[in-house]
Amino acid sequence: MTHISTPTLFLPGTQCDERVWMPLWRELDLAQRSYVPLQWAESLEHMLALTQDRIDTYPEKVNLVGFSMGGYIASLAALQNPSRVASLTLIGYHPKGLDQGELQKRKLLLATLNKQKKAPLTQARLRAYLTDSELTQTEIVEVLQQMDQDLGTAVLKAHITATTPRQDLSLPLSQCSFPVHYICAQHDQIANANDIERYAKTNKNSDYMCLKDTAHMMLLTQPQHIAKHLQPCLLG
Repeated sequence: MTHISTPTLFLPGTQCDERVWMPLWRELDLAQRSYVPLQWAESLEHMLALTQDRIDTYPEKVNLVGFSMGGYIASLAALQNPSRVASLTLIGYHPKGLDQGELQKRKLLLATLNKQKKAPLTQARLRAYLTDSELTQTEIVEVLQQMDQDLGTAVLKAHITATTPRQDLSLPLSQCSFPVHYICAQHDQIANANDIERYAKTNKNSDYMCLKDTAHMMLLTQPQHIAKHLQPCLLG
Protein backbone atom coordinates (compact mmCIF):
# COMPACT_ATOMS: atom_id res chain seq x y z
CA MET A 1 0.00 0.00 0.00
CA THR A 2 1.62 3.24 -1.20
CA HIS A 3 1.56 6.28 1.07
CA ILE A 4 -0.42 9.21 -0.45
CA SER A 5 0.67 12.59 0.90
CA THR A 6 -1.45 14.99 -1.20
CA PRO A 7 -4.57 16.16 0.68
CA THR A 8 -7.58 14.28 -0.67
CA LEU A 9 -11.21 15.37 -0.28
CA PHE A 10 -14.08 12.88 -0.60
CA LEU A 11 -17.65 13.91 -1.47
CA PRO A 12 -20.58 11.47 -1.03
CA GLY A 13 -23.60 10.77 -3.22
CA THR A 14 -27.29 11.38 -2.66
CA GLN A 15 -28.53 10.13 0.74
CA CYS A 16 -25.01 8.97 1.62
CA ASP A 17 -22.51 9.91 4.30
CA GLU A 18 -18.96 8.83 5.20
CA ARG A 19 -20.07 5.20 5.48
CA VAL A 20 -20.12 4.96 1.69
CA TRP A 21 -16.37 5.72 1.65
CA MET A 22 -15.18 3.58 4.57
CA PRO A 23 -14.48 0.36 2.59
CA LEU A 24 -12.33 2.35 0.14
CA TRP A 25 -10.49 4.27 2.88
CA ARG A 26 -9.40 0.96 4.41
CA GLU A 27 -7.65 0.15 1.12
CA LEU A 28 -5.69 3.43 0.89
CA ASP A 29 -2.85 4.95 2.92
CA LEU A 30 -3.93 8.60 3.04
CA ALA A 31 -1.84 11.05 5.05
CA GLN A 32 -4.35 13.89 4.70
CA ARG A 33 -7.93 12.72 4.21
CA SER A 34 -10.89 15.08 4.40
CA TYR A 35 -14.59 14.31 4.10
CA VAL A 36 -17.10 16.88 2.85
CA PRO A 37 -20.36 16.33 4.80
CA LEU A 38 -22.87 17.06 2.06
CA GLN A 39 -25.59 15.53 4.25
CA TRP A 40 -25.47 18.80 6.23
CA ALA A 41 -26.32 20.93 3.20
CA GLU A 42 -29.77 22.25 2.34
CA SER A 43 -28.88 23.84 -1.02
CA LEU A 44 -26.37 23.70 -3.85
CA GLU A 45 -24.74 26.86 -2.51
CA HIS A 46 -24.29 25.24 0.90
CA MET A 47 -22.73 22.15 -0.69
CA LEU A 48 -20.22 24.30 -2.54
CA ALA A 49 -19.48 26.33 0.60
CA LEU A 50 -18.73 23.16 2.59
CA THR A 51 -16.43 21.98 -0.19
CA GLN A 52 -14.67 25.34 -0.42
CA ASP A 53 -14.12 25.31 3.33
CA ARG A 54 -12.31 21.96 3.07
CA ILE A 55 -10.24 23.10 0.08
CA ASP A 56 -9.17 26.24 1.94
CA THR A 57 -7.97 24.13 4.87
CA TYR A 58 -4.87 23.19 2.89
CA PRO A 59 -2.19 25.53 1.49
CA GLU A 60 -1.26 23.03 -1.24
CA LYS A 61 -3.25 21.59 -4.12
CA VAL A 62 -5.82 18.91 -3.30
CA ASN A 63 -7.24 15.79 -4.91
CA LEU A 64 -11.02 15.88 -5.23
CA VAL A 65 -12.87 12.56 -5.33
CA GLY A 66 -16.63 12.64 -5.82
CA PHE A 67 -19.20 9.87 -5.98
CA SER A 68 -22.42 10.38 -7.98
CA MET A 69 -23.95 13.64 -6.67
CA GLY A 70 -20.60 14.28 -4.98
CA GLY A 71 -18.99 14.06 -8.42
CA TYR A 72 -21.17 16.93 -9.57
CA ILE A 73 -20.25 19.07 -6.56
CA ALA A 74 -16.55 18.13 -6.85
CA SER A 75 -16.60 19.12 -10.53
CA LEU A 76 -18.19 22.49 -9.82
CA ALA A 77 -15.70 23.15 -7.02
CA ALA A 78 -12.76 22.10 -9.18
CA LEU A 79 -13.82 24.41 -12.00
CA GLN A 80 -14.12 27.26 -9.51
CA ASN A 81 -10.64 26.52 -8.07
CA PRO A 82 -8.53 25.21 -10.99
CA SER A 83 -5.23 26.39 -9.50
CA ARG A 84 -5.97 24.50 -6.26
CA VAL A 85 -6.72 21.11 -7.83
CA ALA A 86 -4.12 18.37 -8.24
CA SER A 87 -6.62 15.90 -9.71
CA LEU A 88 -10.34 15.24 -10.01
CA THR A 89 -11.75 11.71 -9.80
CA LEU A 90 -15.41 11.14 -10.65
CA ILE A 91 -17.02 7.85 -9.62
CA GLY A 92 -20.45 6.99 -10.99
CA TYR A 93 -20.97 10.50 -12.37
CA HIS A 94 -21.66 11.65 -15.94
CA PRO A 95 -20.52 15.24 -16.66
CA LYS A 96 -23.43 15.77 -19.06
CA GLY A 97 -25.85 15.54 -16.16
CA LEU A 98 -28.92 13.38 -15.59
CA ASP A 99 -30.79 11.79 -18.50
CA GLN A 100 -34.54 12.13 -18.96
CA GLY A 101 -35.25 8.74 -17.41
CA GLU A 102 -33.41 9.62 -14.20
CA LEU A 103 -35.00 13.07 -14.08
CA GLN A 104 -38.44 11.49 -14.28
CA LYS A 105 -37.62 9.04 -11.47
CA ARG A 106 -36.51 11.92 -9.26
CA LYS A 107 -39.64 13.91 -10.06
CA LEU A 108 -41.80 10.97 -8.98
CA LEU A 109 -39.73 10.40 -5.85
CA LEU A 110 -40.02 14.06 -4.86
CA ALA A 111 -43.78 13.87 -5.33
CA THR A 112 -43.87 10.88 -2.98
CA LEU A 113 -41.65 12.64 -0.43
CA ASN A 114 -43.92 15.69 -0.48
CA LYS A 115 -46.97 13.54 0.29
CA GLN A 116 -45.55 11.51 3.16
CA LYS A 117 -43.06 12.07 5.95
CA LYS A 118 -41.12 8.91 5.23
CA ALA A 119 -40.16 7.10 2.03
CA PRO A 120 -38.32 3.89 2.93
CA LEU A 121 -35.60 2.51 0.70
CA THR A 122 -37.75 0.12 -1.31
CA GLN A 123 -36.62 -2.90 -3.29
CA ALA A 124 -37.31 -0.93 -6.47
CA ARG A 125 -34.93 1.84 -5.41
CA LEU A 126 -32.29 -0.69 -4.36
CA ARG A 127 -32.47 -2.27 -7.82
CA ALA A 128 -31.35 1.06 -9.28
CA TYR A 129 -28.14 0.84 -7.25
CA LEU A 130 -27.20 -2.85 -7.14
CA THR A 131 -27.12 -5.87 -9.44
CA ASP A 132 -29.37 -8.84 -8.68
CA SER A 133 -26.38 -10.66 -7.21
CA GLU A 134 -25.43 -7.71 -5.01
CA LEU A 135 -29.00 -7.47 -3.71
CA THR A 136 -28.40 -10.81 -1.95
CA GLN A 137 -25.37 -9.44 -0.05
CA THR A 138 -26.97 -8.51 3.25
CA GLU A 139 -24.09 -6.42 4.60
CA ILE A 140 -24.16 -4.09 1.58
CA VAL A 141 -27.94 -3.67 1.60
CA GLU A 142 -27.85 -2.98 5.34
CA VAL A 143 -25.36 -0.11 4.89
CA LEU A 144 -27.66 1.53 2.35
CA GLN A 145 -30.72 1.00 4.52
CA GLN A 146 -28.99 2.37 7.60
CA MET A 147 -27.76 5.50 5.83
CA ASP A 148 -31.24 6.08 4.43
CA GLN A 149 -32.84 5.63 7.84
CA ASP A 150 -30.31 7.76 9.72
CA LEU A 151 -30.24 10.66 7.23
CA GLY A 152 -33.99 10.70 6.79
CA THR A 153 -36.44 12.18 4.34
CA ALA A 154 -35.34 15.80 4.81
CA VAL A 155 -31.80 15.07 3.61
CA LEU A 156 -33.05 13.07 0.64
CA LYS A 157 -35.37 15.90 -0.41
CA ALA A 158 -32.62 18.48 0.01
CA HIS A 159 -30.13 16.45 -2.03
CA ILE A 160 -32.54 15.86 -4.89
CA THR A 161 -33.86 19.42 -4.96
CA ALA A 162 -30.41 21.01 -4.77
CA THR A 163 -28.86 18.96 -7.58
CA THR A 164 -31.71 18.28 -10.01
CA PRO A 165 -31.34 19.02 -12.86
CA ARG A 166 -27.57 19.23 -13.17
CA GLN A 167 -25.57 21.64 -15.29
CA ASP A 168 -23.83 20.06 -18.28
CA LEU A 169 -20.13 20.25 -17.36
CA SER A 170 -18.77 18.15 -20.21
CA LEU A 171 -17.21 21.07 -22.10
CA PRO A 172 -15.52 22.89 -19.19
CA LEU A 173 -14.18 19.61 -17.76
CA SER A 174 -12.68 18.72 -21.13
CA GLN A 175 -10.80 22.04 -21.13
CA CYS A 176 -9.43 22.10 -17.58
CA SER A 177 -5.71 21.89 -16.88
CA PHE A 178 -5.84 19.24 -14.14
CA PRO A 179 -6.31 15.51 -14.90
CA VAL A 180 -9.82 14.08 -14.67
CA HIS A 181 -10.26 10.38 -13.90
CA TYR A 182 -13.55 8.54 -14.51
CA ILE A 183 -14.45 5.33 -12.67
CA CYS A 184 -17.65 3.67 -13.87
CA ALA A 185 -19.63 0.48 -13.36
CA GLN A 186 -20.75 -1.87 -16.11
CA HIS A 187 -24.37 -2.05 -14.91
CA ASP A 188 -24.79 1.50 -13.59
CA GLN A 189 -28.36 2.64 -14.30
CA ILE A 190 -27.67 6.25 -13.26
CA ALA A 191 -24.32 7.07 -14.91
CA ASN A 192 -24.10 5.05 -18.12
CA ALA A 193 -20.61 3.58 -18.44
CA ASN A 194 -20.59 3.42 -22.26
CA ASP A 195 -21.59 7.08 -22.58
CA ILE A 196 -18.91 8.17 -20.13
CA GLU A 197 -16.28 6.07 -21.91
CA ARG A 198 -17.07 7.69 -25.25
CA TYR A 199 -16.85 11.13 -23.67
CA ALA A 200 -13.62 10.46 -21.72
CA LYS A 201 -11.82 9.08 -24.76
CA THR A 202 -12.26 12.40 -26.58
CA ASN A 203 -10.44 14.38 -23.88
CA LYS A 204 -6.67 14.53 -23.56
CA ASN A 205 -6.85 15.31 -19.84
CA SER A 206 -9.03 12.28 -19.00
CA ASP A 207 -8.76 8.56 -18.42
CA TYR A 208 -11.42 5.95 -17.86
CA MET A 209 -11.90 2.66 -16.05
CA CYS A 210 -14.98 0.43 -15.95
CA LEU A 211 -15.65 -2.08 -13.18
CA LYS A 212 -17.27 -5.29 -14.34
CA ASP A 213 -20.22 -7.10 -12.73
CA THR A 214 -21.29 -4.23 -10.49
CA ALA A 215 -23.62 -1.22 -10.52
CA HIS A 216 -23.91 2.28 -9.09
CA MET A 217 -22.93 1.43 -5.50
CA MET A 218 -19.50 0.22 -6.59
CA LEU A 219 -17.84 1.93 -3.61
CA LEU A 220 -19.45 -0.67 -1.35
CA THR A 221 -19.24 -3.63 -3.70
CA GLN A 222 -15.73 -3.33 -5.21
CA PRO A 223 -13.60 -1.03 -3.01
CA GLN A 224 -10.40 -3.01 -3.65
CA HIS A 225 -10.68 -2.63 -7.42
CA ILE A 226 -11.41 1.08 -7.08
CA ALA A 227 -8.46 1.57 -4.74
CA LYS A 228 -6.11 -0.14 -7.20
CA HIS A 229 -7.09 2.31 -9.92
CA LEU A 230 -7.46 5.34 -7.68
CA GLN A 231 -4.06 5.15 -5.96
CA PRO A 232 -1.96 6.26 -8.97
CA CYS A 233 -4.52 9.01 -9.70
CA LEU A 234 -3.98 10.47 -6.23
CA LEU A 235 -0.20 10.19 -6.47
CA GLY A 236 -0.13 12.34 -9.61
